[in-house]
Amino acid sequence: MGFLNSRTNKYLFIIILIASFTICFIFYSLNNMNNNNKLINKLENALTTTKNLFEEQKRYALSLSILLSKDKTIVDSLINQNRERSFQIVNTKIKTLKQLQNSKLEIQIHNKNLTTFIRSWDINVKNLNLAPFRQGLTKVSKEKKPIVSIELGERLNIKAISPIIKNNEYLGSVETIIDFEYLSHELNRKGYELFILLDKEHLDIASELRNNKKIENYILVNKANINHLNNLDLKNIKDYGYISNKNYSFVYFSYYDFDNKHLGYIFTGVTNKENLNISNNYEYETTNINSKIKIK
Repeated sequence: MGFLNSRTNKYLFIIILIASFTICFIFYSLNNMNNNNKLINKLENALTTTKNLFEEQKRYALSLSILLSKDKTIVDSLINQNRERSFQIVNTKIKTLKQLQNSKLEIQIHNKNLTTFIRSWDINVKNLNLAPFRQGLTKVSKEKKPIVSIELGERLNIKAISPIIKNNEYLGSVETIIDFEYLSHELNRKGYELFILLDKEHLDIASELRNNKKIENYILVNKANINHLNNLDLKNIKDYGYISNKNYSFVYFSYYDFDNKHLGYIFTGVTNKENLNISNNYEYETTNINSKIKIK
């Protein structure tokens, strides 16, 4: 009888041990799945917030560009080729506009032959031929319509260009330029961190970024802690997706020029307190190229 009880106790102990292990495993799996879902939801919110802020900044830049292209004092200064007067006008307007939104704003006015008439940040630059590397400027001169995009030049910025037209004659254009400092600040305020990466192959054009911090084949365009991107496998990322390292998780997507040439990636990061490893990479369907999750 004692032997039976001993065997019964032994089997009971094994059953309880297996049941306990199973319950702990299920609990761990459910908890891990729940943490994964929470992180993915947080990254999805980060993606939506990032895209909305980019679109907001693009609309802001475009509105300013259109208004400035119709400003009589600016139009007259271009017609009269009065660079000193134009320089004074645009910097006065920048000072006023900064009171509406505290973001770095610059203005450039172009002649009708696509050369520089005036830059708000440097009066000494003039008659610089922009046609060879400014796709947006060429597009505006041909179509006579305003455009806005993330455009590659000597730097990478949000650029909005509007034609200056008087009596149906194309006189040149006005360009408003906004950097990514305001976007970074707004995302930081919401608990996210922004990283704008430009492929190093474009440094022949983006000459002012050559001394920026580098990670693998990319240049960090905006002010951010590049160390947060350490140990990410950037060689195998695709068009968009999620990626993690020990301390941070990121949602990322590609951005392109006017010819749909890939320029780089926009990453938005959140803290990864649970040290979860999320790595999902996706490609756009070539048949659906115009509906990309992308920013131009």
